[in-house]
Amino acid sequence: MSSKNIQEVVGAATLVKERRSFSLKGVKISGVEAPVFLGIAAIVLIGMYMELLPGNIVSGMAVAMVLGGLLMWVGNSIPVFGTFGGGPILCILLPALLLYWGLVPESVAVLANNFYNEWGFAELVVTGLIVGSLLSMDRKMLIKTGPRFFIPILGGILASFLIGGAIGHLVGFGFSKTIFFIVGPIMGGGMAAGAVPMAEIYAAHGSESSATYLGMLAPAVMVGNMICILIAGGLNGLGKRKKPISAKFTGHGELLRAPEVHAGKKTREEKESFLPLSLKNLAVGLLLASGLFVFGVIINSLIPALHVYVWIILGAAALKLFKVLPESVEKSSEDWYEFIAMAWVPAVLVTISLGMIKFESVLEIITNPSYMGLTVLTVVLATFGAGFVGLLVGFYFVESSIAAGLGMADMGGSGDIAVVSASERMELMPFLQISSRIGGAFILIVLSVLAPILL
Repeated sequence: MSSKNIQEVVGAATLVKERRSFSLKGVKISGVEAPVFLGIAAIVLIGMYMELLPGNIVSGMAVAMVLGGLLMWVGNSIPVFGTFGGGPILCILLPALLLYWGLVPESVAVLANNFYNEWGFAELVVTGLIVGSLLSMDRKMLIKTGPRFFIPILGGILASFLIGGAIGHLVGFGFSKTIFFIVGPIMGGGMAAGAVPMAEIYAAHGSESSATYLGMLAPAVMVGNMICILIAGGLNGLGKRKKPISAKFTGHGELLRAPEVHAGKKTREEKESFLPLSLKNLAVGLLLASGLFVFGVIINSLIPALHVYVWIILGAAALKLFKVLPESVEKSSEDWYEFIAMAWVPAVLVTISLGMIKFESVLEIITNPSYMGLTVLTVVLATFGAGFVGLLVGFYFVESSIAAGLGMADMGGSGDIAVVSASERMELMPFLQISSRIGGAFILIVLSVLAPILL
């Protein structure tokens, strides 16, 4: 045997040895050593498939955190896919797909739906993200950003309604049908605050019942939401290019192009280096967020025209603008926000996927080329309309596209969480809520005016 052959054999043997020696040593999933996490996951999955889990918040948290942590780790570990929001995309799509294939018990879907919608986990997470991100925002940036934010929202609405409706007419789908059954539900703020009252509006002026109209609206809402998540991941990946497309393309989470107010702001990685967070700060942050949630509920009962989350946003913004709170309390609110973003967002995405996404409706759209094409087009128009108009008022393209465009086109509160997670821009959460709630309410007003004329 020649020396060259010997070297090849030795090299092959070394490679085999290296492959066999692969271990999970040093790997962490959701901040926990992989062997420990996988051990816990095995226990939870056994209980899940044996359908032994009681219907309570503990079971819901266990399933959501195990599946969310596992899928987030797998998705982010896949080359290229991880760069484009692979973890969040996997969390929002795969559980629903497994449920559709019958690989997940139906009881788990019921548990996930109750955990997110009935037992208050949604309100806990969304309120914490809104309050924490607003109170951790630079006050000067908040003052400069707020008044001009509605301009890119309007840009996204006009682009999707006018161009989307015109193209719908050209392809034979119909201008009115495109506006009422594709653009409207996608831009209307989700299911509960958008599609449901929209169906009532249509029923008052059309020939079908509200239940029939809701069945026609729901598929566009859900598929549009999935497209939003994919676009959010794509924008995030483009923003990470070594050679930026433009200096105005992305602010890496900052909406306003104002470097003087960004100085000293820490990245997510830098913030996580300070963990573990103070337990006292977490307690104070939770207390403040809960108090503002109750404030929102009270004002909503008096002025129901605006959603609870809108009043929470306004309350938190007022506390920040008028410097009501000590810096220590604002820091506590930021720490609570960071904890939620780190520990619970994957869990939220999984519960949304299992409890709220129905693949039957998704397949209904996918098999109709005109419907699918117009659905994709609506989200793209909203995204680029908001992005380019945002450039005109001093915003970064990516952040304006996400906050004003995808915030309008996603599925409301749950969609907002999925989008900011896929785009890795949790700090934009209050702006997406403004888009979903106030922008969605504006869409309902527009459609209520158009329905007697065009429906």
